[in-house]
Amino acid sequence: MSAPFGETANPEDVTRRPGPWPDVNQRVEIFGSTWGTWLPSRVEDRRADRLVVAVPQNPDRPEPLGRPTDFVAVRWTGPRGIGMVEATALTASRAGIVPTWELVGRGQPVLFQRRRFARVPVVLPARVVTRRGAWGITILDLAEGGIRCLAPQMVPIEPGEPIEVAFDFDGLGVTTGAQVVRWALAPGGVTIVFRFVELPRAVADRLRRFVFRQELATSGAR
Repeated sequence: MSAPFGETANPEDVTRRPGPWPDVNQRVEIFGSTWGTWLPSRVEDRRADRLVVAVPQNPDRPEPLGRPTDFVAVRWTGPRGIGMVEATALTASRAGIVPTWELVGRGQPVLFQRRRFARVPVVLPARVVTRRGAWGITILDLAEGGIRCLAPQMVPIEPGEPIEVAFDFDGLGVTTGAQVVRWALAPGGVTIVFRFVELPRAVADRLRRFVFRQELATSGAR
């Protein structure tokens, strides 16, 4: 794994500390032993340590979920990391036409943060532009801080050389400055690690959320 991105499976790269509650209208996921997986939901209201959330829908079970009798876990992503809190479901009601549960926290939320940039594997087409021309490349790993790519061997790029990369992710087109961190020979070409230079804050935030969503989809918060 590339040092600039961190070891995503290494617990030493993760800090755990008290964090804020999710905001009203924030998308969350809820886990309960009754259904055994994370299901999407949304915060309809919050009062102190109580959350009113939309009853999650299980795509594998058409019937509505009943109010869980044991505690559930709620998690969400934000600019600072992954939030999580355990809660007990007190009541089932409706917020307008939306069926809801009222959850009371069994403690304060915990915030999981990366000490270094986390990365996720992807396969995305991209384009790299240098003063000598432009080439198509394939992104293999994506992070807030940079990318690792597979490029043709004839791409003449030196470590530290300023270049420009362009790619799409999560429905967003990105063009940003970058620098080569290192490269290595690989089957079919060379792998090149690029570090982003002056990536706009809004794009960096969206990249961070995208990476966390991908991690949650595959392995959950660690």
